[in-house]
Amino acid sequence: MCERMFEKEFYSEWVIRNSLYWMTPFTQWKLREDLSCWAISFESGSPECLYEFERLLNDYTLREKLQHKTGSLRDSIIHKVLRSVDERLS
Repeated sequence: MCERMFEKEFYSEWVIRNSLYWMTPFTQWKLREDLSCWAISFESGSPECLYEFERLLNDYTLREKLQHKTGSLRDSIIHKVLRSVDERLS
């Protein structure tokens, strides 16, 4: 059993839960939270398991930053496509 703490200031719930979703094939885990931290207990504390979780945390943190930076552009493209479809159907 191994427990890791992650500050909410640095990791959103979206990042933590998406990372944990992919950890299920490697080990069982439990997630708790308090006001400032996420507490994750892994049944396996092997270096490979913890490395995989750190890799997933990094990956989802980057994805979250990318989503924030491109969100308005993606919304603009979606609205333009939907407007075009609507005009063709009218």
